[in-house]
Amino acid sequence: MEPQTYAQLAAVEDRHWWHRAREKLVGQYLRRLSLPRNAAILDVGCGTGGTTRFLQQYGRVTGLDLSPLALQHARAKAPQATIVPGDANDLDQLFAPQSFDLVTLFHVVCHRWVRDELALLRKVQTLLKPGGCVLVTEGAHKSLMRTHDRLVMSKTRYALSDFQRFFRAAGLAYEAGQYFSAPALPICWALAAGGRWFNGHTPAEGRPIAELQVPSRLINAAMTAYMTIESWLFRHLPMSAGIALLVMGRKTWTAPPVRSRPQTPAEVVAARRLQAARPAAPVLTR
Repeated sequence: MEPQTYAQLAAVEDRHWWHRAREKLVGQYLRRLSLPRNAAILDVGCGTGGTTRFLQQYGRVTGLDLSPLALQHARAKAPQATIVPGDANDLDQLFAPQSFDLVTLFHVVCHRWVRDELALLRKVQTLLKPGGCVLVTEGAHKSLMRTHDRLVMSKTRYALSDFQRFFRAAGLAYEAGQYFSAPALPICWALAAGGRWFNGHTPAEGRPIAELQVPSRLINAAMTAYMTIESWLFRHLPMSAGIALLVMGRKTWTAPPVRSRPQTPAEVVAARRLQAARPAAPVLTR
């Protein structure tokens, strides 16, 4: 993104109704997970640090981003987290296998810097401990692609079915998912159909992105309140309405190989000890 976009995002992500709503929704999903105490969490594409700071209540967080400007903001926002430079395409070279209980990707899979979505998710699967989870948020519906997407370096948008396919191919179990932020659909559809964004032009260098600006206090409060109701409603009545989606996948335990002979007594004892030492896999509580 442009330098001024990082500065704008850092300034608004704590106040803008959309970011606050996404944070609340993510919190609802994470509270339903049986994450271990002091869980190891990796925030891939941590950006300006708002998501990294939020995740600290659930464990020890490592934030990763390729942009030096983003890392500068993230270190200021989340000083207790471990903030490191790195390319999401090289996750398997940056971290050891089975290092994390949770990996998050907030609007990262769509990024133009990501060369291959499936390859990225396969590397995430490698980094997860058995039973660990991946949580992803992304822009929804390709028909909503517009100038805003290009300005924030998004190359595409997705449907829930895309991630069901991605997770299956990456060796992850699809755990849950939903669309969200339905009220913005009419405006985004109009902007996409018109081939323009608010003022119809790409903003000049140094100008803020309109869709990232915080609306009036009244509108911001009203949208925040609505999103609280929507998050409850959409969990009980699955719908395809929404400009964004959230999906969660889980790395399952690897089944033991089929044996061609009975186990010896020593092997039985060793297998029981291994099973007893395994931590419980995180599962969603309904």
